[in-house]
Amino acid sequence: MQKIFWQWFHLRTLFAVVVLMGVSLSAAAPERPFRWVDDEDFRPMIYRDASGHPAGIFNNLLRELFRRLDVPLVCHLYPWSRVQKQILEGQADGMVTVLTEERKKFVRATDPVVVMEERVFASRRNPRFHQILKIKSLADLQKFTVVETTGSGWSKEHFKGLKVIWVPTAASALNMVAAGRADVYLMSNYTGPEFVRKQIEKGGSLADRLKEIVMGPFPLARIGYRLLIRKGSPYEKLVDRINRILRRMKKDGTYQTIIGRYLRQNGGRMSGKSVSKKPILPDPLFAQSR
Repeated sequence: MQKIFWQWFHLRTLFAVVVLMGVSLSAAAPERPFRWVDDEDFRPMIYRDASGHPAGIFNNLLRELFRRLDVPLVCHLYPWSRVQKQILEGQADGMVTVLTEERKKFVRATDPVVVMEERVFASRRNPRFHQILKIKSLADLQKFTVVETTGSGWSKEHFKGLKVIWVPTAASALNMVAAGRADVYLMSNYTGPEFVRKQIEKGGSLADRLKEIVMGPFPLARIGYRLLIRKGSPYEKLVDRINRILRRMKKDGTYQTIIGRYLRQNGGRMSGKSVSKKPILPDPLFAQSR
């Protein structure tokens, strides 16, 4: 009888432990998908495809990353100002962008998902065009009028002391350069050429002048675009795991494959010539992103 009692006792104890483990795991398991919000028109990094669904390098990288995390992911795309507002108001868990001092107050950041180079974009019609192509640093911009969008947190931190015209949209900024009202607009070596091509395709009174826009040959800064996870999100503790998986994706070649596919589709980048022509620069991304 005593033996039967102890067998029964051990079974109950084991059952209780299993139940408690189940409750603990259930409490730790996500109650909902990770809600990622991002820019609806930041080609080729993130944008809406022809059917309205998220597409681009960020999309493919994060889909694979969260698949390996075994965490469900949903992505919603909006104008950039609305994206940042949703994070601030706690309506979403994360966004992929640059970590600034201001953003450190309300987000935790992963390692860079992608590293991009900031380059000058200028018009061949600018009287100082050849001087602009020699710009190699942010300090060199002091002699020129720079145009920038009001939503650029990185620029607000780094453009102090420069003559800057602030405008609401990237299209407005590019038009300012095309029309000769500003000397320089800074964009990344990945997104800039694609954006210029898109604006040319739209036509309009400045279409011909936009064809004269050129990307400078020198990187003024190398900027890491990170997944910023809102403090207070149930997913903020994922940062270390995400970093480990990013390293594995680079080691096994998945990372390079995803980015390489989009670069081929988008024709790479241009320097010193019209961005509507074929690229001549090698791809420095993988060396810079380690």
